[in-house]
Amino acid sequence: MKNSDRMIRDRKMVEKAIARLTDGVMLDLVRRAGTRAVADATGQRGPRSKGSYSDPTAAAVIRRESAAVADPIFDAVRDISRLLDEMARMSMKLDDLVRFVQTGKERAREATTERCKSCDRIVECTPADRLRSGQCMACYQAQRRAKTQEK
Repeated sequence: MKNSDRMIRDRKMVEKAIARLTDGVMLDLVRRAGTRAVADATGQRGPRSKGSYSDPTAAAVIRRESAAVADPIFDAVRDISRLLDEMARMSMKLDDLVRFVQTGKERAREATTERCKSCDRIVECTPADRLRSGQCMACYQAQRRAKTQEK
């Protein structure tokens, strides 16, 4: 499979998954997972045995921890929320990268072409054709020859 085919397939898979998450579906998911399910933990109330220690705060924490039950819908909606947040950040990065690739060629071309200040020739700024002191190679060498002849 070519790289372009794989990228197209991946984009279609993401579009298909996102298409199912309409505003109505999102509202329904949040409504269904509004609160985490808890077990009915009534705890032991009544007289304590001789020498027992009564700590209402610790008892409340223990009751709350023992009341936690598996709630797959709440966990699934929480995971969906985290994944959507990550996808939003990734889509912003993807958009930046696509914009860079599409406009980068023009910017790179503009940045690597300059004009010689002596003859106004366009210099590509490559290793074979580069600016030296703002001049093309021919003007630069002519100027150096002129300076050595003056001495």
